[in-house]
Amino acid sequence: MHFFLILLLHFLIHITSWGESAGAISVSLQMLANGGNTEGLFRAAFMESGAPVPVGDITHGQKYYDSIVANTGCSSATDTLACLRTVPYASLKAAINKTPGIFSFQVIGHHLFTKFIAPN
Repeated sequence: MHFFLILLLHFLIHITSWGESAGAISVSLQMLANGGNTEGLFRAAFMESGAPVPVGDITHGQKYYDSIVANTGCSSATDTLACLRTVPYASLKAAINKTPGIFSFQVIGHHLFTKFIAPN
């Protein structure tokens, strides 16, 4: 029994995170968040077919959140996130579809430019 407890502790201490595609993007962002301090959640990571997406400071995304809130009718709610959780899927999806997607952003040098592609 003692052996198995030591083995379990060994595995708990040596956790490796893994992600593929969008999961790899998530893992890489978790590694970079908080100044790279994973707070002991994992010690290493494998990323397959994904890397950090350069989106800049998180506060730059506030306008997109505000847009989704407005397009779902949650602007007057005291708790906009709680309101968004009650919005029907079709309405939420329509609001999200009005925001730029992951491929709408291009990085040139150290500058982040948004490229809006007109729908066909």
